[in-house]
Amino acid sequence: MSKPKSNIAKQIMGRKLNRRQLMKAMGAAGLVATTQFGANSAFAADNARVLTWSGYDIPDMYPGMDPDRLEFTVADDSESMLQKIRAGFQCDTAHPCNADPFRWHRADIIQPIDTSRCVHWNNLFEDSKKMPTTYFKDQHWFAPCEFGDTSIIVNKDAQPWINTDPGKETIMMLFDKRLEGKVAMLDSAADSLYLIMIGMGIDVTKMEDLTIEDVDRLFDGPMEKLRPNIRLLSPDPTSLEEAMMSEEVHAAVVWNESSWNTGFPMISPKEGSLTWMCGFCIPKGANLDVAYEVINAAQSPECSAFMLLEYGYGHVNKVGYEAISEADKIERGLALDPMTHLQNGNFSNEAKPEVTDYIEARWAEWSAGVV
Repeated sequence: MSKPKSNIAKQIMGRKLNRRQLMKAMGAAGLVATTQFGANSAFAADNARVLTWSGYDIPDMYPGMDPDRLEFTVADDSESMLQKIRAGFQCDTAHPCNADPFRWHRADIIQPIDTSRCVHWNNLFEDSKKMPTTYFKDQHWFAPCEFGDTSIIVNKDAQPWINTDPGKETIMMLFDKRLEGKVAMLDSAADSLYLIMIGMGIDVTKMEDLTIEDVDRLFDGPMEKLRPNIRLLSPDPTSLEEAMMSEEVHAAVVWNESSWNTGFPMISPKEGSLTWMCGFCIPKGANLDVAYEVINAAQSPECSAFMLLEYGYGHVNKVGYEAISEADKIERGLALDPMTHLQNGNFSNEAKPEVTDYIEARWAEWSAGVV
């Protein structure tokens, strides 16, 4: 088995840390942060209220900003962020992904991005700026930041039958009976379900063609067949990594970072991986000066270096991306030519509003009954 890259991971693998100890260790390493960094900064008018993902709630993501001003709120996924803001939660930036801005705009919770206030805009990869789901009505609704892939990491030692030869790797291995009770997945339809859809030959780049009947067939057929194999669903990648390293599970649907953290190889499915890009939207009612300060920090070359070297994710700042050595990119499984990677990626787009809502409802129902 490949070796994990961090001491924390090695301790989990050696069963020297339990979940509670893991979170304490992660916090000591700066990988998990409290909601607010500044002891004396509560409710300051110029504090940065950032709604984001677990693991992104750290000052390293926002170089140059005073950590005492950063107030983080962590959400499980983009859908949770949307519902939180719709319920009245106030923040200056939120951190969804490329498939979300159209739906968020439909919910009337975000405002356009003024690119003249994004100081690194001209240094971003061009293909990151105008995706169909992030640029519409002649306006930008999303400030891109990091990108990567959703795929499967596997424990070949425990499951030697899994074929990892180039061109032979497949998403559909998740359905094999030899993996009964040995699969973990991100608890997110936009990740795990969409990856399975790719495996089944459904074009997630044309989600507008999907119908409610298609969704029913998907959940009533393949997703029911998959159910016995699922041991763990979690929105927290760390939980999935821990399950892999303790050998509770032998395959997991995860992001790039989890392969880097655990040392387990991530397959390149013959059907294709799910490519994603995350970034920032500005909710209505935000402090715009603070919002653009957050965006400019997150789009900086310094943030690019942090994301590439520490998390193994791509970053949209081409100056920062090009400053990282080829060896470091190869070690992390990053594309040497990110433009080609972005152009060839399976970026999911927005299904019809009623279909998107139905997918989320069916996923919530399915996932609640898995374990």
